[in-house]
Amino acid sequence: MRVDTAVVTILGVRIVLVFPHPSYVYPGVGDLLIKRLEPHFPTTPIMLVHLEYGEERAYATFQTAPFLTALDIDQIFLREVDLDVLPVEEIELPF
Repeated sequence: MRVDTAVVTILGVRIVLVFPHPSYVYPGVGDLLIKRLEPHFPTTPIMLVHLEYGEERAYATFQTAPFLTALDIDQIFLREVDLDVLPVEEIELPF
């Protein structure tokens, strides 16, 4: 599964925005998707977002309303993440 993501700072908080299929932006399936994303973004809060004309929805393990309201979609640069590929871990050099 591939999803578009963006690491942004909203209201002074650095978070990961993920733009999956709208069926994932709900409790339950959203929690499972967030768990799959955590290895790719281990220290950053993750918010699932669905934006369409007339319908804006977000899901996360934190309160999303203030972040969704302050979101400036024109300032987002997307990066695709393939959840079927393990993230590359940084290896600490021995010296």
